[in-house]
Amino acid sequence: MDEQDYIERLKTTPVTETGFGNARTRRVIKNAGFDTLWELFALSEKEIDDCFEPDVADAIIDLRDQYRTNPEKSVSSVLQKEERDKEVVNAILAEAKASRAASPKSNAPTTPRSFFPGDCPTTLPSTPFAHALRDFEKRAKDVFDDLDDRFDDVMVYQAFEEFPTDLDELSDAFLQLFDYYSDQPRSALDLIDWHLRNAFAIFVADRARNVYSDANLWGNFFAGLPSSYGNVQSLFKHIFVDQIKQRRMPLYARDEEVNCYYYTALLHGGLSTDSWFNLWKECILPLAKEIADGHYGFGGEMDGRSILKELKNPESRFAPKKAVLNILEKAPDSTIAPLFEASMRVAAQVESSKTARSSYTMLSNFGLPEAAMDALRESQEKTFAATRPRSSSSPREKRQSGQRLIYLPMASLQLDLAEGIVSMHWPRQQFPLHFDGARIDYYVDGEMKQSSKFSVSVGKCILEAASIAVKPQARYDVQLKLMQKSEQTGEYVEASSLNQTFTRSKPGCFEFIKDAKGLYRLRGRNERIAKKRRIAYIVKEGYRVEPGQGMTAVSEYEASGGWNETQIFVYDVDPGAAGAIVNNLTGEEVAVWQERYVAKIDKRRVIGETVDGVDLYGYARCGLGTNGGLPSISIESFDGLAALDDLDIICISDGQRVSVPRHPMWSDCYGDSAAARIVLAPQKSSQFDLHIEECLIEARQKSAEGRVVFRYRFAVVPIQDFRPTSISFDFGIAVAEYGFQARLALDVTGTQRETEAVGAWGKYTAKTLLKDEFLHLRIRSSESGKETDAKLALAAIDVEIPDALARVSKEHPVCLADVLELGPSAANFGIVSYGWRYNRAVIAWLGSEPLFFKELKQPGVHKFNLFEHAASFRQVDESKPDSRPLKLSLIYGDDVVTTGYPRRAWTEAVFFDCVQGVGISGWKLLATADGNHVLRFKGCPACDVCFEFKRKMGKRLIPIEEASADAGATELVLPSSVVKLLDAQKMVIMEMSPSDWLGKPQREYATKFTLKRQA
Repeated sequence: MDEQDYIERLKTTPVTETGFGNARTRRVIKNAGFDTLWELFALSEKEIDDCFEPDVADAIIDLRDQYRTNPEKSVSSVLQKEERDKEVVNAILAEAKASRAASPKSNAPTTPRSFFPGDCPTTLPSTPFAHALRDFEKRAKDVFDDLDDRFDDVMVYQAFEEFPTDLDELSDAFLQLFDYYSDQPRSALDLIDWHLRNAFAIFVADRARNVYSDANLWGNFFAGLPSSYGNVQSLFKHIFVDQIKQRRMPLYARDEEVNCYYYTALLHGGLSTDSWFNLWKECILPLAKEIADGHYGFGGEMDGRSILKELKNPESRFAPKKAVLNILEKAPDSTIAPLFEASMRVAAQVESSKTARSSYTMLSNFGLPEAAMDALRESQEKTFAATRPRSSSSPREKRQSGQRLIYLPMASLQLDLAEGIVSMHWPRQQFPLHFDGARIDYYVDGEMKQSSKFSVSVGKCILEAASIAVKPQARYDVQLKLMQKSEQTGEYVEASSLNQTFTRSKPGCFEFIKDAKGLYRLRGRNERIAKKRRIAYIVKEGYRVEPGQGMTAVSEYEASGGWNETQIFVYDVDPGAAGAIVNNLTGEEVAVWQERYVAKIDKRRVIGETVDGVDLYGYARCGLGTNGGLPSISIESFDGLAALDDLDIICISDGQRVSVPRHPMWSDCYGDSAAARIVLAPQKSSQFDLHIEECLIEARQKSAEGRVVFRYRFAVVPIQDFRPTSISFDFGIAVAEYGFQARLALDVTGTQRETEAVGAWGKYTAKTLLKDEFLHLRIRSSESGKETDAKLALAAIDVEIPDALARVSKEHPVCLADVLELGPSAANFGIVSYGWRYNRAVIAWLGSEPLFFKELKQPGVHKFNLFEHAASFRQVDESKPDSRPLKLSLIYGDDVVTTGYPRRAWTEAVFFDCVQGVGISGWKLLATADGNHVLRFKGCPACDVCFEFKRKMGKRLIPIEEASADAGATELVLPSSVVKLLDAQKMVIMEMSPSDWLGKPQREYATKFTLKRQA
């Protein structure tokens, strides 16, 4: 087949019948008015960029480029779907012909399908799409069975994540079934009702979220089906809703038949892209900013019910548009609260990434449906387009200059009980074509464990599933890095990164729940136990699980492999069970729980721990005149406010009972379930001393003879504004000075056992390495005699400076000449973070230009390249070159004293000086004693330099002469032709460019100067 044949194929094949991209991409192209891919190839890159969002535009441009390189390969890849469809049709026709040939002839009309109800088919046809549907049905049933086992209220959209690369294929298979029975739609629906109910529920919910727009659901839904299905809409919708009902999933607006179908389909689809676009823009992202600023939420977060309460409040400035609000008001909060809690966790990631310079923003989707993430991407791209400078150059640069969103699911942790090991799993995912050649590196606690490359499929890239075995510890800090090849060096560089953290649901142990498949998976965030479950508890050696009421021991295992010094206890656990983790040596209960209650502690103000491992807090100014640095505690009951009223809150501070203010956050009742949440706020009480050696807060259940359902210990020292005050580099090693202000007169004993008296409001300072994790101090209050052995948490970061740049910077400020001579490979800086911190971030600056920003809450290694953007070192004009020091801003600790209000403390350190240009900071036009005219340099060029002299004629620049100067030269002798023009009072344009290895000017880094003799 020659090229002309390929062109004809592209001209005649509808884009919806190709294998290009996914179904959504093909729909976007079709809706934009393009029937074939060939029409797109005739557009310029700018026209493609203007017509489509970045990911679709990039996919089209990549395919066009592939076609120009290899027409046969590119066309055959996108037409594979058409070939597969033809094969299916041919197989069906061949089967029908064989059937007619084998049957006796009759004068009666022959038709493969009957219009009479009694003659409806009872089995699916023997076609590829039917085989695919059978497989999808089995998978869908397994997924729903698993979700039923894990959640009280299951939503269909929760199953989408189990079909990460298959939803398009599932949809295509159903559409082929509808086409096959286009003249007998009831037969198709009967077959679905008998054989495909679970897969059908996923199809309807998925299609509903994709087609809904402008308050039109069913019109758009049936527009893509054969017209005959418009006559059986009621049966179509009834089968879907009946399956939802049989699965005991939530039904919405059940008293209104028409609205019941409408709202049930939309809500089970996880809402449409249209709805999510409005929610992101007007509600969730603005609210996330307020939460980050501390004006809303609890502990820097906001639970789903609180979010919905705010969105449904008619007085709220975060309310969505009326059409979306109507949908939300039809749903009880308990059924959709997890959806909105997940959306706020995603929004928090977006908010924290705003300062990052990276062209990509990596997010965990926390189980949000694809429609929500697509709407977020669209919202962010439109926001960027509205604020983008008009001076952006090419369409490709415009797309790359904005932050693209790339989202991945959270890893699942699974326990192999027989082997005693735990594995992290990420499912197979699909991505746009522009990820071809990139890879994902998987880090656990700062150590790279695995790397996976993106592979190219038809119109998309695939990232295969990944699995990593891990060892037991208090938390798992996982980092996924998107690595792309540098165009300059060919090496892989970090384009973006994503943190995923897994913590123990109860202090002292991990919990793994046995699911319907027999696998033990890590207990999810906020996961309730609504029926008896088998749970494996993994605890350290020397501790044990002390079962309470409702816990029945099953067996005990000894862990093997990497799980040394660890035990696994397995129990059958009832919904109201209670238990504890006990230290075998001391008999102390290190953790207690009751399954009907869930407690959360806001530890954002923690400043370290005591030598006994108890959380340590300091003092923070509060508008109430109390200590705003104390922790807050929320307790949620699954049995409503009555169960919370059944709690006796006991607080003992250094042996004295203290009352703790509490207030309700919300209460909710739906069906047979009820829930409520209260907050305990010690920071609102004036009864707490500034120095507390030990404070114990317990919640005891009155109706259960005072059984403890929650316990928390902490200590408080009378210091404020603990922070790094300065950072310096001593022979390349980062040294930090830390300080705090005493609220009471203190005696502070340091690591060298020296004791310093610090008066009330006096300051204490200590020097240590920037990478150290703790500062060990004994803090004693002079008046009360209270004493605390404290481990103050330090910033704990290290900085790796490239040797070549450290050497050059001692000789002269790093400039463009060094960029071109050394290259990007010599300019990789490393930022290493140790330990876990609630508030820690760094920004690297070149002058006022941010090069790198990263929240460093967990251990990890990050790199940035100083020379990645060589243009930043180019001297822009003939004014004096800008001095641009390379600086590090460390954001850590508190700063109230400086500003008068609570804010995060900033500490700056200068790596070394950088400057624009090649080392020449100025020049003078002089005549020498021997009659030459020279440019006398201020400073010396750090590389060979080319000078091109030009004369302006109208709008053109006419070359006159060229000259050059070697590195280290102090002056340049002007050519005689240039001198004559200057003597005639003519203006001469001089372009100064660094030379390459062959002595040729690198004009992309040129700077223009104007030479003119003073009269």
